[in-house]
Amino acid sequence: MSVLLILSGCAGRGEIDRFSAVRDVSPREAFVLPPAGGPSVVGVLEQRYSNGVEQEIVLSGGGGVTVQNAMRVQFIGPVDTSTSGRTPLSERSLAVTNISAELRQEFPGVAMRRSALYVQNRYGPFGYASGRLGNTTCVYAWQRMSGTDHATLLLRPRGIINMRLRLCAAGASENELLATMYGLGINAFLNHFSWVPYGAPPSPSPELGETGAPIYPEPPVSAGLVAAPADVLVEDPPAPAVQPVRRRPPVRRAAPAAPAPVLQPLPAPIGPAVPPPPGASVGGFSSTSPAAMPGQSGGTTPLEAGAAVRPVVPAPVVCADGRLKGDAGC
Repeated sequence: MSVLLILSGCAGRGEIDRFSAVRDVSPREAFVLPPAGGPSVVGVLEQRYSNGVEQEIVLSGGGGVTVQNAMRVQFIGPVDTSTSGRTPLSERSLAVTNISAELRQEFPGVAMRRSALYVQNRYGPFGYASGRLGNTTCVYAWQRMSGTDHATLLLRPRGIINMRLRLCAAGASENELLATMYGLGINAFLNHFSWVPYGAPPSPSPELGETGAPIYPEPPVSAGLVAAPADVLVEDPPAPAVQPVRRRPPVRRAAPAAPAPVLQPLPAPIGPAVPPPPGASVGGFSSTSPAAMPGQSGGTTPLEAGAAVRPVVPAPVVCADGRLKGDAGC
């Protein structure tokens, strides 16, 4: 009877398996999610190894270059041997030469330049490189999280997270693409007590409870920091100092003097010249002086030659009967 049961079990149908260890999972099962408002998750390809799991998280966009926006995340640590693969993932730290090879492989035809700036997000420091191809800007960032980063020792780290971000967008700046790295959120973990990729938790601030160290409900934010997605602050390059503008005092200019009145020449006298009465003066000269007589030549007169001269009219003479004395007398 037992022999028949064994034979019937061997004749049963077997499950279909695939040669490829890569399988497609739901975008909601991505190990790392981009920030709100960032590129959306299009698909997730997962592959299991003997010491961890790797996901290729495909993101939207690309900016017209030949590469696809994506994140590559590796969780290295104690995994279930029944569902793990046969080949292991490398647990060594990333070398500079490896980054150069990755940049040539990930961005063919794009001149990528490594940044010498020190940057870090809420999970720790990371490095990045940037480049441009026409109107498209590309950023490649890498980060490693490990509790004890000494892979050559016997007590190797039990928890490691390796992340790569490949992001390109047309018309975007380097800081805008880098904000995605600041807003990433890790959405998974290995359920094992020895898997601690983040290291020891930071100790509280030594200023807690001390005098002379005020703590405000809202810390002051510098004007050089801009808000990034997921409550992450991205520091902008410092703005050039604005030199104070020294204004010169206004120069008061004197009002233009009024033009001197132009003396119009008097009309020429009509009739014979009448000499002034004896003792009268004309222009400061006595009438008895020959030079004061108009119309005479041979002397220097106070009036220019050819200028009009007002006729001197003698005072009227009144006769005894009240009439004015005429040329014929009273």
